[in-house]
This record gives sequence, structure tokens and C-alpha cells, in this order.
Amino acid sequence: MATIPYLTRRLTLLAAGSLLAAAVPALAHHALSAEFLVTNPARHWTGTLKSVQWTNPHSLFVIDVPGEGGKVTTWTFESASPNGLRRAGFAKEGFFELGKTYTVIGFAARDGSTFAFVQQLTLPDGRTIRIWFGDPNGSN
Repeated sequence: MATIPYLTRRLTLLAAGSLLAAAVPALAHHALSAEFLVTNPARHWTGTLKSVQWTNPHSLFVIDVPGEGGKVTTWTFESASPNGLRRAGFAKEGFFELGKTYTVIGFAARDGSTFAFVQQLTLPDGRTIRIWFGDPNGSN
């Protein structure tokens, strides 16, 4: 019975480990349709902007949305990356106005939580900016 030389075993393990490590980021990015109801008609939410989290891989808008009977529910809206928001015309500093009214058009989470994906955002001055143009079955 032949034995595999020590160096060959080490190189084989290193190659297998490298392939596994390279696959992990690919698994982390998913199709929007896996998490959000993108095949349903888009929903509208209007409320007061509480915070903007300018983070990778997706920025977040947190908005207090009044509902039936005046009960306020805090919704978190996932959006594009900071770079994607810059390309759409947004800026991290001096652009978003906390405490002002914003309207979001987007898609609710499949799990029924108060989490949704932004397709379009209407600013307090009435300007509407479309953020997402992607394929709902794609990974963008």
C-alpha cells in the first residue's frame, strides 16, 4: 500500500480549505425573493425617519409608521449598499432629515416581521428616488 507523501497531503488540505473559504461569501448573498415578498404587489409605508444605518452590505432606514388607531410601529427597511445609495444620489451627511416624513415603496419580509426591502423612497420635499431596479429573482 502506497503512502501519500506528507507535502501532498498538506497541499490537498490547503486546497480544500481554500475552496471552502471561497464558497462562504457566495452563500451569504441570497436572492431577494428568498427573504422578501417581491412577487407580490409593492406596499407603501409613510412615517417618520428615526435613523439611517449606512452599512455594508445593505444600508437600513428605520421609520416609525403610524397604523390603525394611531399605534406606531417601527419598521426597518433594507436598501442598497452605501455605494449604491451614493450612485442613486444620496449622501451620508446632510441628506437625510431625522424626524421628517418619508414614504417607502417596497416589499415586506416573508416572515411577517416589520422588515422590508426598499424599491423607492419619497423624500420630505416630494422628490422620489428609485433605489432598486433589479430582477426580483436575482441576487442583487
